[in-house]
Amino acid sequence: MSDGKFYSSKEVCEQLQISKSTLFKWEREGLITKVRRDWRGWRLYDARNVEEIKQNIEKQKLSESGPRSRTVLVVDDDEMILQVMADLLEAAGYQVITATTGDEAVKIHAEKSPGLTFLDVKLRGVSGIDVFREIRVVDPHATIVILTGYPRIEDTVQVIKEGAYNYLTKPIKTEELLAMVEEVLGAS
Repeated sequence: MSDGKFYSSKEVCEQLQISKSTLFKWEREGLITKVRRDWRGWRLYDARNVEEIKQNIEKQKLSESGPRSRTVLVVDDDEMILQVMADLLEAAGYQVITATTGDEAVKIHAEKSPGLTFLDVKLRGVSGIDVFREIRVVDPHATIVILTGYPRIEDTVQVIKEGAYNYLTKPIKTEELLAMVEEVLGAS
């Protein structure tokens, strides 16, 4: 698959060995950008799209290889949210570490490589997005879920493209939180 040529969904799926449902899901999530359409409205992928798809395949392989530990790190500058999430996760049988600053979170990742991190997008004095990027430097395979009270789709798509596992919006629903942890770490 080289530059200058367009590929059908079928060709991309056969060549890269992924399902059409996965391909279309990534497109809906904005992980594959500016897909062209032919005169019938069918999707056409170019070399740039194919490269994005290959990156998503690699990211998926990393997430399926399993976490390094069963520890969950929760990063938020709101002590009440930290306590509620920690209590909930501990009651569900997970080991929990909490941090109130981005510096603490980066240090914990450098030293302990938690299996899953919940990272608030708004921390005192620093953006959670910047902290996310710092964590990825010290722990490139970190599994990070972004927490946000004000979801902006552009920011969310950007951090997913950069390697965030997923995001949750506040107020966080208990079922969603526990389902996300079980998806990443397995049942406790």
